[in-house]
Amino acid sequence: MKLLTKGRLFLKIRVKHSKKEITFFIDVEEEDNLHPSPKVSLSKRNFSFKLPKGLSSKNIHPDHLALISILVCHPFIGKRIKFPKPISKKFFEATNVISRYVVENIDEDLEPWTPLADSRPALAFSGGADSTAALALMPENTVPVFLDRPLPLLRISKYDKNAPHVACEKLSELGYDVYKIEADLEYVRKPVGFPVDVANAAPAIILANHMQFDAIAFGTIMESAFGVGHPNYRNYPKGSHYRMWGTLFAAVGLPLLQVVSGVSEVGTSIINRDSSFGHIAHSCMRGKWMNPCRNCWKCFRKLVLDSVVNNKKISEKELNELFKIREAKYHLSQFPIKHENVLTYSTSKYVELFELDIEGNESMMSLLTKRVRGDVLEVDWMEKYFPVMFDIIPEKYRDGLKIKLEKYLQPMTKKEQEIVLNWNLNTMLNDEYYQELNSSFCKKLNSH
Repeated sequence: MKLLTKGRLFLKIRVKHSKKEITFFIDVEEEDNLHPSPKVSLSKRNFSFKLPKGLSSKNIHPDHLALISILVCHPFIGKRIKFPKPISKKFFEATNVISRYVVENIDEDLEPWTPLADSRPALAFSGGADSTAALALMPENTVPVFLDRPLPLLRISKYDKNAPHVACEKLSELGYDVYKIEADLEYVRKPVGFPVDVANAAPAIILANHMQFDAIAFGTIMESAFGVGHPNYRNYPKGSHYRMWGTLFAAVGLPLLQVVSGVSEVGTSIINRDSSFGHIAHSCMRGKWMNPCRNCWKCFRKLVLDSVVNNKKISEKELNELFKIREAKYHLSQFPIKHENVLTYSTSKYVELFELDIEGNESMMSLLTKRVRGDVLEVDWMEKYFPVMFDIIPEKYRDGLKIKLEKYLQPMTKKEQEIVLNWNLNTMLNDEYYQELNSSFCKKLNSH
């Protein structure tokens, strides 16, 4: 066992059980590492889950408690973490994938948790477009589990839960076994948010033994998994994210089920357009049900994309207002823009479908089209799926997923797959022509 290094953080996690909730307490020693980055720090030192009727927190497997502890505390651990209960040898060995810290308290005799043969998958459901599309591809017995973040009592929050709550109700009406689990784990981090991207699976892990889950799905799309739209292609099946989290989740009997990891944001929009319940998707975190705020970055991106996917032109007045959104201005000013490929698709199709003449046109849409190369790049491959995604799909779900996926999208051709495999924005980023385009676009955008 490695010795504790002076000046590093040692975390000990305790749990308190009650009939209606389970609370995790974070005990800290050597408080030099509470700020893992200039923008992120450890804030609240406890977090709780409200339990549904019939679930006893004492029946939650120790390995599941340990995985939740890692999901919430990972950024703040220095050299060691001690879990609420001793963990199995299998999970202990899986934690070797973590190089930054070691874990303690192993029970050599503890049996690892394994699901029953007739178990079913859970979905870490957000109510957003990608999460809703993921559900459309999964078995009918999938359990959507929504992490219901409590709103702060002493300050105003822009976050509005109305839309995801209504989405959960609509899915329940369709026969889905939906769970909304109130959990405040996002307040452990300052600023408020998930400590790691897969921490939204924590409520499903809490339910795993009670509900007999055998996998947990996410709405992780191709842009996030394989790096499309970012500077370089990412070999997700062999990358650090999947190597770490895929290993840890599999070790507790809940392998990752990344059902839209080979589907772009364009593809999830197409799936939602054509699926029986895609209309419930609501990516805006501030607006009400069927009434997005139209004042955030997600609204800008989704409204422009949906206009071309649904072949419904946005009025010049509304388009003009979208370019005035402060958040949109910030993100559009980046070089490259996050998920830039989606804007390339949206602008390319906008020109094609709505006959936008961009030559000599100084409108914001025309300038954006040129900036993201919507006027020169092939984009139809984003309407298909990237077959490499099946390399990480658990065998039990592989065939069923392929059948459902191909109801909506076809696989990319070999040539189209090469576009993904060779994805690289560095040539554009170093091109003086596009650097000048970006400067002129940003100048006009800032004065818009």
